[in-house]
Amino acid sequence: MLAGIDKGLLWLARGLILIAAAGLALMMIQTVADVVADNFWNHPIPGNLEVISVYHMVLVVFLPLAFVEWQHENIQVDLLWRIMPDWLQRAVLVLGYVVSAAFFAILAWRTWFDAMNALAKNEMMMGNVYVLIWPAKFVLPIGFAGICLVTLRHAVHAAIDPEFSAEPADPTEGHI
Repeated sequence: MLAGIDKGLLWLARGLILIAAAGLALMMIQTVADVVADNFWNHPIPGNLEVISVYHMVLVVFLPLAFVEWQHENIQVDLLWRIMPDWLQRAVLVLGYVVSAAFFAILAWRTWFDAMNALAKNEMMMGNVYVLIWPAKFVLPIGFAGICLVTLRHAVHAAIDPEFSAEPADPTEGHI
């Protein structure tokens, strides 16, 4: 059963990073189109900066969180870690994952309610043009829920699997 959950979480993490990659590609295309329109026709895309900052950047920042955690690529401080005995390392690792998962769960829960409030108000941003911002607010709880689930997965594996390691994968091995 645990292997099935792992497979599902990996698909989720990969799916979210693919959406973020699409957002990054769209951001680059839109930026190039804006520069071309401004330089050749002296008519930049109205609201380009607002759309990029509200939609594309939010996708690129929050959706990859689960995959980054899956790969153990988040920042780790191991100042005292190396001098701890193995049993204490394992206990600290599990506790750290549980606390992190709780933190991300609170963020997912809170940002979900913020997104629902923004939807109810049809929240917009006023700039050169009006831009609906409530759809982008739903990206945050999705990203936080994804990293919460992956962090819980790591906590379970750290608790029951003696071979579990929080070290990032060797980049020469090509694991993704």
